[in-house]
Amino acid sequence: MGLSQSFIKRMKKKLEKRREEILETLEDLIKRSSSDNDMAMDEGDKSLIHYSLHYLSQLSARELNTYKAIDVALKKIENGTYGVCEHCGKEINPKRIEAIPWAKYCVECQEKIEKGYI
Repeated sequence: MGLSQSFIKRMKKKLEKRREEILETLEDLIKRSSSDNDMAMDEGDKSLIHYSLHYLSQLSARELNTYKAIDVALKKIENGTYGVCEHCGKEINPKRIEAIPWAKYCVECQEKIEKGYI
């Protein structure tokens, strides 16, 4: 059946918007972490900043993974393979794509991956 062109265009806009949000978030985290480092005074402050930087690095790693997945999804839109499960080759449910526009797998395959079957 395939996804309609209007749906794909809407998802492309959604992906591009999310990519911009991620870039803004990462830039903000970098600015915040460098300004926090400049203000460190005592051991308590340094400990708090160390914890904050660790948290920020975890957050930025997740954001970076999402950013990469978005780039892959945008390339799939360009080459006409958007919305196709990378494992089984079946169409991904449009509701799943609506919720996670960068989804690589259909629900069934994603569940198998999370359970370690794939």
